[in-house]
Parts: sequence; structure tokens; C-alpha cells
Amino acid sequence: MERAPCGASKAEPPALEELILRGRGGDREALKLLIEHYQARIANFVLAETRDANSYEDLCQAIFVKMVIALPRLRDVARFEAWLFQIARNATRDHLRSLLGWRRHFVRWEVEHEAVAASEEPADEQRESALKHGLERLSPQDRALLQLHIEKNVRYQDLARASDTTVSAIKSRLYRARRELRGFLVAGDSE
Repeated sequence: MERAPCGASKAEPPALEELILRGRGGDREALKLLIEHYQARIANFVLAETRDANSYEDLCQAIFVKMVIALPRLRDVARFEAWLFQIARNATRDHLRSLLGWRRHFVRWEVEHEAVAASEEPADEQRESALKHGLERLSPQDRALLQLHIEKNVRYQDLARASDTTVSAIKSRLYRARRELRGFLVAGDSE
């Protein structure tokens, strides 16, 4: 551990309340320090709730994105921690619900499925490759908007606030981005 020279004190990190207030104002350094302060606790919470070591990092990232977007609306700074963990709780519940939806359609693997799986792999790989290529052709703004809304479940209102625009403008941009992506995918099928 590094010691400060005699007579000099090491700079104390800002108080949490100060970081929250600065973060509400858009201070990136304060937001970074808030995330660093809570990241281990949120990660432990998410792992305990989901028991999913494969996707907890993505889920934690989504939680902190939601925190950053919604922080300006937090009225009572003293309730920040409870508020943050409520965001984490809601995100983990949504994640678990989405997994349950897939489990309802689960079919026990049988030997005769091997032939079907082997024949479908190239088509799945082609679709995935076409989707990736189509996403790369979108503008960076449209690609980010689609990914936040679809993959991270960020709501229209939060996207509008983060983009400093209206909900209807976000819906229009998402509609156009999806249509453009569909066009890229259809054009890829005909080539």
C-alpha cells in the first residue's frame, strides 16, 4: 500500500451523495466512480438471483446503463442505493422471465435429432452472418439504438431522454432502422 508523505494526506474520494448529485448532472467521472463503487455488489446480487455466470456481465452492464439514463429523474438522493437495487431486481426478473419463456419450448434431446441439427447448422450460421453483416451496414447511431432497445430492453422513454429527443422520434428511428436492416437481409438472400 502506498503511503502519503508526512504532512500530506491522500485525497479522499468524494462522498456518495456528492457523486450522485454530480452524476445526475451528467458528470461522467462521477458516474464512473458510482459504477466502480457498486459494481461488485450488483454483480454479486445478479449472480445470486440468476445463478447464471454466463450472462451476468451483460446484465450488470444493462443495469448500469439504465441507472445512468434514469439518474436525472431520481428525486431523493438518500434512496439511491435502494433505487439502484430495484433496477437490478427488475432487470434480473426480466432476464429470468425471458429464460422461462424459452424453457417452456424445450424438447428433450434424442438421438434422431442429430441428423436434423447437422442439416440446420449452416442455415443458422448463414442467418447469423447475414444479420451481423446487415447490422454493420446500419449507421452507428441506428445500430446502437437497435441494440439498446432490443438486446438491453431499454424503454422508448429512456432512449428519448438519453438522445434528447421525443418518444415518437425514437419510434420512427427504430422503425426505419428495422426496415433498413430487413432490406439488407432480403437483398443478402437474393444474392
